[in-house]
Amino acid sequence: LPQAQRTPEGSWRMGADLLADLVSKKTAPYVIWTLVFLACAIYFWLSRGPEGAGASSGARSGQSSSPGRRRRTVCVGLDGTLLGSSGGGGAVTEAAVGPFLRLCSIADVFTVALAETDEREAEVLRALEAAGAFAAGLKRHRVMFSATSTGRASMVRQLQPSLHIEAAKGVADALEHKVPEVRLVGTPEWPTFADGAGLEAPRS
Repeated sequence: LPQAQRTPEGSWRMGADLLADLVSKKTAPYVIWTLVFLACAIYFWLSRGPEGAGASSGARSGQSSSPGRRRRTVCVGLDGTLLGSSGGGGAVTEAAVGPFLRLCSIADVFTVALAETDEREAEVLRALEAAGAFAAGLKRHRVMFSATSTGRASMVRQLQPSLHIEAAKGVADALEHKVPEVRLVGTPEWPTFADGAGLEAPRS
């Protein structure tokens, strides 16, 4: 006898009957919750997979690059180092320009200069501009002024740089044990600003 041909409607009904046999009132909750769990798992995997991989990659990248981004914070008392005395106009010590510019390029540099007037402040800023300090990396908002040496020591103490380079012994003495490292230019250990500005030099 020829086999009876199956129609699409017949196949659908057979599938429905088979599903009805498998899913009873007792098993229906388990089947429904299993389907819900699978749907949630697939959604979570699709949405979190690429992001998690990117986060892990970013973390590895941050760990490997963070040492390269680390820069020392250095404060420089400009009077007697890069600049002459506070009453000497805007004269720049030529021998100190190169080491100072290099310092600005490899460290986060803050400067403090003695200034009792706005004219003196403008004079110092012009000297730094002419020397190329801002082009080398020094930020204008990091150029600070104080009217007295005592005020300068207080500003440096609040700033807490990893290194302060100073030419005034009184300021250096006031900062001793207050900041991690102080280099007094003009001493046997640091005879010139170029010596004191070398970050590769061993710490005292």
